[in-house]
Amino acid sequence: MKTRKLIYLILTLTVSLTIWGKGSEMEKSQRNIQASDLERLPEPVQRFMEYSQVVGTPYINNVRIKQTGLIKMDPDKPWTPFTATQEFHIPSASFVWKATMKMAPFVRVTGCDRLQNGVGNMRIKLLGFIPIVNARGPEMDQGAMTRYLSEAIWFPQSFLDSHITWEAIDSLSAKGILTIDDKSVEGIFQFEESGRLRTFSCDRYHIKGDEKQLLPWYITLDAYEERQGLLLATKGKAIWDYSSGEFAYIDLEITAVEYE
Repeated sequence: MKTRKLIYLILTLTVSLTIWGKGSEMEKSQRNIQASDLERLPEPVQRFMEYSQVVGTPYINNVRIKQTGLIKMDPDKPWTPFTATQEFHIPSASFVWKATMKMAPFVRVTGCDRLQNGVGNMRIKLLGFIPIVNARGPEMDQGAMTRYLSEAIWFPQSFLDSHITWEAIDSLSAKGILTIDDKSVEGIFQFEESGRLRTFSCDRYHIKGDEKQLLPWYITLDAYEERQGLLLATKGKAIWDYSSGEFAYIDLEITAVEYE
């Protein structure tokens, strides 16, 4: 009889804690970000959050972004125009990026880059149905997680999420660390005095065929505009730093942002 009562007590306590946890998450998602929420961040990150006009805006769970731009497959290849949509889920630190590239008048290539549960996957198809690439593995995981960390600048509310932690470096830079389960990646955010983000840099796996090499990788930001009440970087480039020189392989613009 005592055993039954003990089991009942444990089950009741477990259910109560679960409900309380969900209630706490709901309460956080329903309230606005306060200036006091930024106090645990390094000083340059706080200035970036203030510059982005985050204070007073709601915590969010989902982000949908539309992009347009140019992409290069190799340094000696021409630029190819693309359009893309990208959806992020902040509580799980995941994203799905879907792009369409026009390679020739009647030839298009579709790409899908994905991060879920810390696992990355890149798929590329010719004409939308002929498989060309289906890349997986630890290097893809690292690359996709690095991408999430760098692109969190489009939804700076996530800088307060538990998946991202911070280490102070100096008055103009800080290290961001993204952790999903037992996997972590990191990168350096460099800011201007105003709080505007200048660059993000890290080491990222460059994958070409069977060759996988950890190389310096960084993004530069060229313009800021107001989107959904926030001041966001809307134009930028991603660049590989080869031993032979730099290779800018994507030049994109954010055309729309939706938060919920």
